[in-house]
Amino acid sequence: METFLSLAVGLGLGSVLTVLVTKKLEQYSNDREKLRSKKEIEYSSYLTKLMGYRKGFEDVEEQKKFIWYLNTSAVITASDEVYKLAIDYINTFDRARVPEVKEPERQKIYAKLVITMRNELNKLSGQCPTRLVESDIQVTQLN
Repeated sequence: METFLSLAVGLGLGSVLTVLVTKKLEQYSNDREKLRSKKEIEYSSYLTKLMGYRKGFEDVEEQKKFIWYLNTSAVITASDEVYKLAIDYINTFDRARVPEVKEPERQKIYAKLVITMRNELNKLSGQCPTRLVESDIQVTQLN
């Protein structure tokens, strides 16, 4: 009888613990998905503003929005690597700071930025790192 009672209490406690752990894991998963979604929107906006610098898409208003965002939000919300790559990219347009940068070098920085963003988003949702490489990321435009 005592063994039966111990077993019943043990199973009850085990069931409660299983339910609690399951609930916590679900909440963690939901929180990660919300964070990924928020970060995806943020990074998409980031790249949209960044396009204002691209030849053929020049848009001073988007450039200003990006600089504003970079100095006010990205500095605290973007990862270190994304923030540094964004600064590197912007600096390629500043002739006073950096000697003339060739378009392929600028494209390489942009590609690194996109790949870094993709990897961060993938990590948040438990996906594998992207298999894209820098040469796969190209800004295209119609002539």
